[in-house]
Amino acid sequence: MAQYSTSYDNSIYDRIAYAITTNDNYVMQIINLPDGPQVAHVYDIKALKEHLFIFTESIDENGVKKYKFNYTHSLNRVKSPGGAIYFDYIPVSQADSFEIVKLNCYKNKAKTKLSNSLELKIIKSELNLFRLYRFTCFHISEFIPELDYKGAGLVTNCVSNDGKRTDTLKAFGEVNFELTIPN
Repeated sequence: MAQYSTSYDNSIYDRIAYAITTNDNYVMQIINLPDGPQVAHVYDIKALKEHLFIFTESIDENGVKKYKFNYTHSLNRVKSPGGAIYFDYIPVSQADSFEIVKLNCYKNKAKTKLSNSLELKIIKSELNLFRLYRFTCFHISEFIPELDYKGAGLVTNCVSNDGKRTDTLKAFGEVNFELTIPN
């Protein structure tokens, strides 16, 4: 589980994503609707499907968190609504426990017209947990696993080159629950 806070144009957005560490095909994102329930979006990246559930969280008499998922419907997804994406990662600096890389996104295949540049701080880990960051902070690029950073680690901070956007990891931890996904 990773919770990120994004600050953009004087607005703050908090999102949570869950992933199975042994299976890269599934990611779940829980969104708090302003005037309604929490909705869990379970993404099947390989099948390009999205399964939606109403999500409730409670605490039992022993103080243990309990999770309940009520399935509502499924949707077919497209890989990338905006067409091809051109990018590269450039190492900036490295320390024992983290590294800083620049993610450059380009408007063209030749990579001569820069559209955006982000500086990412990544804490080193045995697992590549970049997909948690991609699903919480890269809207419209959620279904582009090729965009993932190839090194193992977890993004803890991101700042755009113009300083208008920052992403910050607020929480990270292990959560255990079982969820049945419809066929």
